[in-house]
Amino acid sequence: MEKTKVYLATKVFREIADHPKVSEEKSNKIVELWKDLKETVDLHVSADRFPDKQYIEEEINNWGAEIIGCHLSHPITADMLKDSNVYAVCTSTAGYNHIFMQPDVLITHTPGVLHRTVADFTISVILANLRNLISLHNFVWDEKWKPGQKWDLDENLNSTIDNKVLGIIGLGEIGKEIVKRLAPWGIQIIYYDIEKQSDIESEYENLSYVGSLESIFMNSDIVSIHVPLLPATRHIIGEKYLRLMKENALLVNTARGPIIHTEKLLDLLEKKEISINLAFDVYENEPILEETLQRYKKIAEENPELRFIFIPHNASADADTRAEMAIMTLEDIMTLAKANSVEDLESLRLIPPQRYLYGGLDKKPDIENYRITKKW
Repeated sequence: MEKTKVYLATKVFREIADHPKVSEEKSNKIVELWKDLKETVDLHVSADRFPDKQYIEEEINNWGAEIIGCHLSHPITADMLKDSNVYAVCTSTAGYNHIFMQPDVLITHTPGVLHRTVADFTISVILANLRNLISLHNFVWDEKWKPGQKWDLDENLNSTIDNKVLGIIGLGEIGKEIVKRLAPWGIQIIYYDIEKQSDIESEYENLSYVGSLESIFMNSDIVSIHVPLLPATRHIIGEKYLRLMKENALLVNTARGPIIHTEKLLDLLEKKEISINLAFDVYENEPILEETLQRYKKIAEENPELRFIFIPHNASADADTRAEMAIMTLEDIMTLAKANSVEDLESLRLIPPQRYLYGGLDKKPDIENYRITKKW
């Protein structure tokens, strides 16, 4: 039987096993999976970690790939999928907005693995912003701490999180993990989600649901975003909500950049119609556009009281977390390559819109419309 053709858009799925910060257990698992994969499928791996769209499209179509392995840096477009042999795309990310939703192509992702490290990161940037740690470090590092500038009661004053109201937008895996970590500190936490989460509310008396985004932005000292990027959430944080934020409030985004309308945010800051602090790990364009960065720098220069912390999409960059994501992706690729029936797909980490397949043919007969069935 002809082997399934698998195209990996990066070498990192194997190379991460050799990273010194990855545990031996995770490393060995990746090596084992890689060995099995090479024996099971016809494997083609991109020579470049970050191939551009044209390169990926040529690789897929010229070689006739059937399964694609990718991560966030690899856009998988309609042109790549529409007239191709691809029947599945496996992304080593929780989000999947970088993949075109071709109706007959299966998509898997890596849920349930990021929440702890992203929650940890989110709390870190909140505290760093409140205590102005980046600027204070730079003050020392850039040799600005001069003789005569001694410790004093009223110098470099900041604020703790103790008396702040934290507003969480989206109480999914990451949002709940933030609550679990911060609620015991006694701070007030409010949240907005499409559904009220009574189970976790019962555990923490200082956690409460609010029925609108307006309430989050009006009442929070810190607003932290934890929703996926979907058509309904793109640019959802625009002028309307930004204008509602308290003066000197903090807006945190470790989700996806386009959830915030960047142009509206910049415009309001430049006109001094809002005065808020920012802690971003994600951006509408990544890397952040030079023009955008320069505008932020000018705003910061003209408003020295504002604090901006910008990180290069690093929230999930815990070594074992990223290794586990690679493991999950390789496992799904193996499952797809070996599948002979819909029952064989039950272990797949399919994206939410496709999870009905777990129920089998009796739950959703249109499995026949998926390309994978042509392999059976």
